[in-house]
Amino acid sequence: SNLLLDLENPRLLEVQNGQHDAIKAMGMTQGEKIIALAEHLVNHGPNPASLPIVIQSNDDEETYIVLDGNRRITALKFLETPSLMEGVFIGSRLKKMGRLAAKFAQNPIIQLKCVVVADRDEADEWIRLIHRGQQQGAGLVEWDGQVAARYDARRNNKPNLALEVLDFVKGRASLSQQTIERIDKGKFPITNLQRLINTPYVRKKLGIDTGDDGKLALLYPEDEVLKSLERVVDDIGSSRITVSKIKSQEQRIDYVNNLGSEELPDPRKAFAKAKPLDNRPTNDDELATKKNRRSNKQIHHRSTLIPRNCKLSINQSRISRIFNELKRLKVKEFPNAAAVMLRVFIELSLDHYLEDTMQWDEKQINGSKLAQKLKSVADNFESEQIMSKNQLAPIRKAAGGQTLLAASVRTMHGYIHNRHFSPVASELQTAWDDFQPFMENLWRTR
Repeated sequence: SNLLLDLENPRLLEVQNGQHDAIKAMGMTQGEKIIALAEHLVNHGPNPASLPIVIQSNDDEETYIVLDGNRRITALKFLETPSLMEGVFIGSRLKKMGRLAAKFAQNPIIQLKCVVVADRDEADEWIRLIHRGQQQGAGLVEWDGQVAARYDARRNNKPNLALEVLDFVKGRASLSQQTIERIDKGKFPITNLQRLINTPYVRKKLGIDTGDDGKLALLYPEDEVLKSLERVVDDIGSSRITVSKIKSQEQRIDYVNNLGSEELPDPRKAFAKAKPLDNRPTNDDELATKKNRRSNKQIHHRSTLIPRNCKLSINQSRISRIFNELKRLKVKEFPNAAAVMLRVFIELSLDHYLEDTMQWDEKQINGSKLAQKLKSVADNFESEQIMSKNQLAPIRKAAGGQTLLAASVRTMHGYIHNRHFSPVASELQTAWDDFQPFMENLWRTR
């Protein structure tokens, strides 16, 4: 009763005339949140890690004005004096608050620890720190889904399948830089992964299931399962797949059914029975051997123009879509489409870099030829020490038309403008292999 609500509380639309009006206004504006807070107070008591901030009232040295914690005080006053709820809550809300007030009366909270400050100015810095967001880390930093899921799993001592998938993939798979950074910072959208693998059909298709202990179990050897999980985790981590695309069960099933056969486990290698995941740390030599084995297999036997294990953190939607299409396009079946789209992808990537990083204007970009753009970006890479002169040699040769292979700008022009010029699948793949380190650095700098 010695604590008074702040009549100037910023949660209220206008300054209130008195305590009764302030309590009523707070109850009306906060509604269900006040009820939830009241229930928590009844069941658990006041939060010892978060104390109300108060100043002494000018009218009475025995009373204090609450500058931070007005919702808590409102909830306590409702619980202590149920008549204050009249006109604020109705129907089921009023009944619930009545039940809570009756329970509160059996074990009332009559004292509350507070922090007393001299004046509003002293309180402002701490109130701002509590209520104005992260403030580059000085304020309260809320947990993202991945961090919250890990906390819940530890607290409840209950396996979280999505977290186990993430731990299994990280360090074993070739993920894009964007995905790796989101995992490392705890910002990976874990709920999207949970949504996917909570669908039994999707789990079976990806080659995973839950074991008898509720933990991740594999239906195929690790290398086989890794193919599908790498794709899924990277699609989610790089935002190629968002919640809107996997909201319904039908969408989730469509997504997994549209994965290529080379991205899914080989049915011939299925286990007779699901096996628990051996998630022991892998030493560096073993890890390098596994990565090289997968990489070599994809390079020498890939059917697409761009290897599926190539990950670029492309933040421009159309260029990202072209890149993903080229990773799926069968180059032997569609060499002309692959050749033209490779040319388009390279030039659009250069245009984006020139505008976004090198500050070229639209007129300069549109007035420059592909060779000029390529040379300018290569020069920038060398001056910024992104790539060395030797590493950039194939790019400068391509810009100068000094090779007859597909990587040559002159050859790429021929794919579009010369009706007698036919692309060869193997040469297109070689062209991409020459360009890949350059493109990885171009997009890594985004």
